[in-house]
Amino acid sequence: MGDASAGGYEDGGGVFGSGGGEGASTQSGGSPPPPASASGSGSGGAGGVVNEDLNIPAAPEAQDPYTRFAYLCGDGCTPGGEPTECSSDGGASTGTGLPAAQTLHCQLVLDDGDAIPSCRPAGRFEAGGPCHSGADCAAGLGCVAADGEGGVCRQYCCGHVESCAAGTYCDERPMAESVVEASARAPVPIPVCVPAMNCELLNDSVCPTGLTCTIVREDGTTSCVVPGEGRADERCPCAPGFVCSMLTNQCKQLCRIDSRAPECGAGAKCQGGSAIYPAGFGVCVSTS
Repeated sequence: MGDASAGGYEDGGGVFGSGGGEGASTQSGGSPPPPASASGSGSGGAGGVVNEDLNIPAAPEAQDPYTRFAYLCGDGCTPGGEPTECSSDGGASTGTGLPAAQTLHCQLVLDDGDAIPSCRPAGRFEAGGPCHSGADCAAGLGCVAADGEGGVCRQYCCGHVESCAAGTYCDERPMAESVVEASARAPVPIPVCVPAMNCELLNDSVCPTGLTCTIVREDGTTSCVVPGEGRADERCPCAPGFVCSMLTNQCKQLCRIDSRAPECGAGAKCQGGSAIYPAGFGVCVSTS
């Protein structure tokens, strides 16, 4: 089953989603080592969604839509960022007790219910490979929960959401170790690149029950996501049949250009012509 997210963003060169669950993945290359019993060490950072007796971080009200997941990645090095952030100065030691030749990368580790960035050794599993924690994944990758047991390595997208590889899109997923260790705490979301399902807009029969097809990238990539409640000109995330404009954070109604736009009703037309919309689709705009 594929990945799902809530809502979708369009207009002005960007399309995104959030929420949902990680689909099962089939991999090869062996199994990762069993998970460690202790959580990662360190201090600072944010991003944990926890019980009501603890602070729950919220997305900033005014944020750059292209870096809208950065708040989940804490303060310090940037997971998936420049490798030089965790490089040694060339001495015999890295200052972490590891030999200078050890490859380090910035990864999110679980510390007292929060995801915090820390320079750690890179694991051996590439994107799509199995994992119990971020320690199992190669540089630039985090470990997120998959359907069933264990997790799957996915590319971080803590910086620019359009940094994801073709065929994937940036979204929140539960940190695998936070699911394993969860008791009173809720799973901790982190931003990773998830596979797009390439569904047909305005045809939710192609999506798993409860999901809707929407645009998830600025190149018109689509995927099945968990819908919001926003309708025309209302705040995102959006209901089925609508897409979220990055320029206004408001929902726009999707329509078919070749059907005289019955979705738009009187006094409106279907306007497309942008790479953001798949061929034959657009959004309803007023003709008055």
